[in-house]
Amino acid sequence: MITRIASAAGPEDCQIMIPGMINAHSHVFQRGLLGRTQRFQRPEDDFWSWRSEMYRAADTLTPERQESVAYHTFRDMISKGYTTVCEFHYTHGATQMDHGEMPLLMAEAVLRGAQRAGIRIRLLPVCYQRAGFGQPSLLPRQRSFGLTTNVYLSLVHHLATESERTSLQSIGYAPHSLRAVGRDALMAILDHRNRHDPDAPIHIHIAEQVREVNECVLSTRKRPVEYLMDTVALDTSWCLVHATHATDKERAVLAERKIPVCLCPTTEGDLGDGFFPLTEFMRDGGLWCIGSDANICLDPSEELRMLDWQQRLRLRKRNAFQFDSTLSASTRLYLKALEGGRQAAALPVGRIEPGFQADVMELRQDISLSNGLSPDETLAAWIYSGDSSFLGRRWIQGQEHIDTRPLS
Repeated sequence: MITRIASAAGPEDCQIMIPGMINAHSHVFQRGLLGRTQRFQRPEDDFWSWRSEMYRAADTLTPERQESVAYHTFRDMISKGYTTVCEFHYTHGATQMDHGEMPLLMAEAVLRGAQRAGIRIRLLPVCYQRAGFGQPSLLPRQRSFGLTTNVYLSLVHHLATESERTSLQSIGYAPHSLRAVGRDALMAILDHRNRHDPDAPIHIHIAEQVREVNECVLSTRKRPVEYLMDTVALDTSWCLVHATHATDKERAVLAERKIPVCLCPTTEGDLGDGFFPLTEFMRDGGLWCIGSDANICLDPSEELRMLDWQQRLRLRKRNAFQFDSTLSASTRLYLKALEGGRQAAALPVGRIEPGFQADVMELRQDISLSNGLSPDETLAAWIYSGDSSFLGRRWIQGQEHIDTRPLS
């Protein structure tokens, strides 16, 4: 924990230090899809056809494979600039339910992978119970995700109170989506949280796809964000993942209530989800954060870069997030992503101030692209033109992170 900020002894001791970025949404197992989904399947290829490949990847998981992919993916996240991850975990291994402890074994495998990697993790076990609106059961290909409400709550309770974890690990709640979780299960999850861990965050996928929105309207006569607002006391403990197709009115309410939206631009671009109007959301005071989601990209600078490019292309103007001249675009983006990510993770991270965890990174000034640049310009060069070569040493919880993996 940071207890004091002191000035450097002299110019030769100065470094550019920034908080490590918070990855507010990850499905670590989907890293196994890398390179396998970029092929033509049908003219209308979209998110829903991509899911078939995702199901196949989930079916191959065992606790050992889960731990391995988690370890390597989390190590790569640290190398690219993330120091905290919110892992949206729904590969419970229920296809092997002859082993009654399989959901616990799969969750603990993710935590072991995170511990070996050295990353700070907020594990969000996911409740996933039905194939869609009006469909009371799961598809056969989704059985590895499914848990009854009682089993799900027992899993969360065990992980939060009885599992042996490090100080870098904490637990939250995640109803997968309104299409995958009905009202009764949703209310049971909230009741359990309010009684046992009222400070834990709650994350949910919502309004990512137009088809999802249309099916929600047909089933409930309300759009997804509207339905959630009318069903639960939506407050700052929630994080709405994607919300790509929320309406102007819905986004205004989210901005007013300071409920963060997690944007995953490289995954949303890969799946053809659409654009979130972030410029207007920020102008209204909305909170947002970034996530790597399907983990085809693990670099926060690329996520922020793509967010900005999306808005510039949509609005056909430069510096789309510049509402005044007090901060550069890169600094504004980085600080805003940290602010929303800190709230989404519900952890004291993302600031270099007393009372926050010492999860920090060094921006290098000894490479050609940063030569002669100011600290602000160095951050801009990393976000808009650079890669992980801009990053020097990293510290998580005050301990320098040393990557000991062999080169491959």
